[in-house]
Amino acid sequence: MDPGAAQFARLAQFATVVAGDPAAVRLDDAALAMAAVLRARPTDAAAELLDELAAGCTDHSLDGLRRHLYEELGFAGDAEHYDSPHNSFLDVVLARRRGLPILLATVVIEVGRRCQVPCVGIGMPMHFLVRAADDDDAFVDPFSGEALDRLGARRRFEVLAGGRLPWDDRHLEPTPARLIVLRMLTNLGASYERRADRVGLALVARMRAAIPELGDGAAAEALRLGAVFN
Repeated sequence: MDPGAAQFARLAQFATVVAGDPAAVRLDDAALAMAAVLRARPTDAAAELLDELAAGCTDHSLDGLRRHLYEELGFAGDAEHYDSPHNSFLDVVLARRRGLPILLATVVIEVGRRCQVPCVGIGMPMHFLVRAADDDDAFVDPFSGEALDRLGARRRFEVLAGGRLPWDDRHLEPTPARLIVLRMLTNLGASYERRADRVGLALVARMRAAIPELGDGAAAEALRLGAVFN
């Protein structure tokens, strides 16, 4: 297949995955479709790895899932190369067991879904957490692998905010899956901008244009940045 046609097909696949009900978007499908676009290669094998990780989890509770991924398998945040785009590619994060909080949260959520431990993403400002779907006092910090209760989650926010942003209980409300995908794209866009990566920025803009919440402005931005392909 022509490389240009293949990339067009990957962009179309991403748009299909993120369409519809914002809460019904599959995070693993969306994150892998995003990685396929930006890395220009298939990511199918990564979904099988998520299945394998779930098969190895024998304690089907949030804390059992946390211990399986962080204590037994060694998942952790990448503090040394935090800003690297690789920390936002789910297939790479699964292979390295290192990544950004939001990608590690995706691992927790998607492994949990596969082993009947339902979790939700919590798009707290300045950080990203995972919470048990059926217990609003059971959280995991996906970067450190720590278990937190609601008070611990608030204290984590207050340390990171350093008084610059006031606390609001809404910071701990679940984030719809498509908005989690949008936050991933925002992270990648900022990383590519710092690197003056025009191709990366243009591809991110094209994927952002597929997010219905962003409206016509995202399409205009994609058209502007897409000049790099002309």
